[in-house]
Amino acid sequence: MSALRRAWEKRHGSGSVIGLAPSAAAADVLAGDLGISTENTAKWLHEHRRGNWNLTPGQLVIIDEASLAGTLALDTIATHAAEAGAKVLLVGDWAQLAAVDAGGAFGMVVRDRDDAPELTDVRRFRNEWEKHASLGLRIGDTDVIDTYLDHDRITPGGYEDILEQAYQAWRADLAAGKASVLIAETLDTVSELNTRARTDRILAGDVALDGVRLHDGNEASRGDLIITRQNDRRLALGRGWLKNGDRWTVTRANDDGSLTVRRAHSKWRTTITLPAAYVTEHVELGYAITAHRAQGSTVDTAHAIVHSPEMTRESLYVAMTRGRESNRAYIATDEHHLEDHQHRDDLQMTARSVLYGILQHVGAEHSAHETITTEQDMWGSLAQLAAEYDTIAQEAQQDRWVTLLEHGGLTPQAIDELVETDSFGILTTELRRLEADGHDINDLLPRITRAGGLDGVEDLGSLLRYRVQKVAATYQPSARRVSLIAGLVPRATGITDPAMRQALQEREQLMQQRLDALTTTAIERPEPWMSIVDGLDPDARATAVRVVAAYRDRWGITSTSPLGPVPDDDAKRIDYERARGLLASHQPDQQDASPGAQQRRSRTL
Repeated sequence: MSALRRAWEKRHGSGSVIGLAPSAAAADVLAGDLGISTENTAKWLHEHRRGNWNLTPGQLVIIDEASLAGTLALDTIATHAAEAGAKVLLVGDWAQLAAVDAGGAFGMVVRDRDDAPELTDVRRFRNEWEKHASLGLRIGDTDVIDTYLDHDRITPGGYEDILEQAYQAWRADLAAGKASVLIAETLDTVSELNTRARTDRILAGDVALDGVRLHDGNEASRGDLIITRQNDRRLALGRGWLKNGDRWTVTRANDDGSLTVRRAHSKWRTTITLPAAYVTEHVELGYAITAHRAQGSTVDTAHAIVHSPEMTRESLYVAMTRGRESNRAYIATDEHHLEDHQHRDDLQMTARSVLYGILQHVGAEHSAHETITTEQDMWGSLAQLAAEYDTIAQEAQQDRWVTLLEHGGLTPQAIDELVETDSFGILTTELRRLEADGHDINDLLPRITRAGGLDGVEDLGSLLRYRVQKVAATYQPSARRVSLIAGLVPRATGITDPAMRQALQEREQLMQQRLDALTTTAIERPEPWMSIVDGLDPDARATAVRVVAAYRDRWGITSTSPLGPVPDDDAKRIDYERARGLLASHQPDQQDASPGAQQRRSRTL
């Protein structure tokens, strides 16, 4: 950007470049990069509305950290620039945290245009592997979870344990003379960590005991690290002034509630006194911070505490990309965050499952246009359509399954109770799948029911499903099979109700249309996972793309590998194995049965 400013000014004259950023702190960083005075967008717009600041022809407005800029602010500046004959340049990372105001404009522009330039090299990290892994986090590639696990950057455990480990690791880095940041998701956790850090520093003699009360209930005294949370141009220090996000070291806590401070890590010893009213409302301890407050900072090491599966991809990406040498995540595996009635002992979380969910949880606000498009895409996805198809099929085929269970000897009461359970839907879906594979369900279901041993069973649906799978696995299905819709969804047969049959046919048609569109898009605009089809002839290529596109859309796969990790869920695992087998059959070396060839295929898929 500095080179751009010089080149622009050479053509358009001195003062023809204006630097703006959503926050005063970001504008300060931009000023250092550009070598000119800069402002935050709110101040510029305030002065513009009063008629004081206006653009002129030939000016260039550089807006840094554009993902944090509100849509209305960007629109106002861009509209004025167009009218004045000036140019607006948006700079930032669309994958980072978005604006507090209505936002999404920057991300929309990047995704909508094919000429948005991006840096081709990551320069922050000292480890080569972390450069590539960070880009995976950025786009939600779940394959990078294994990369971080392999490099021992993920620490799982109970909430209290990971809090302790993250805190101690952060303290050790500070003791080693490293610049380190401790990042937490919630303000409550940040406050708890700040209290502990201050207490330890008091015990170590680094911080005075008597302090001044801050707005979050903590205190600050001589030696403490604090953050100011409100811009105040009346409080000037040198050429600068007090900004939201500035970090300070307290040199004295005054009796009137004010704090005398100097800039943290500054070589200058100049101090400024923060008034008591400002301290009470707008000052916090600065040992631990949230991901929002960490964005834009660069340190030696970063320690991120992840204790909620509801964390967003953007927050994780920011938290895991602050450190040059090391970025570590501490994952709480005992925090379900469910309603009380939803808690179940069998819902065991792992660090991998928590991170997988986070990478698929996009929190960035979209523009209104993109929100509509996303909603339409979600409701038209194979995941949604398959779920609707399964629900309708379960209702439409219920009489058929009830009749077969009656033939197997189940009492009407047992059948009524079974139909009301959640496991009945899972059982009937499995029956449709086995029938699609060629098994004679009309014979199989009554046979396993007559086997007996069903009295007093707590979960009858799950037991019947287990038996059906067990018996089906020992018998070769017939050659006559019911085709799968989109290669994944077993087609429901024997539907007599015209309305139900029509509803199923409509969703089947929509699924086929969806898959056609996904296949066409994938071939025209290849994604990283398309490397699997390199070298295939056109027909085989189209078939392979269709298989992968269907599986990814059905199960929400976001990894750069075609099918993602091997799933734990039974239904998903069946689709995974089917897709994997079809892909392997289209590989050029599929005829090679040697262990080396098989291992290469397994890694690729």
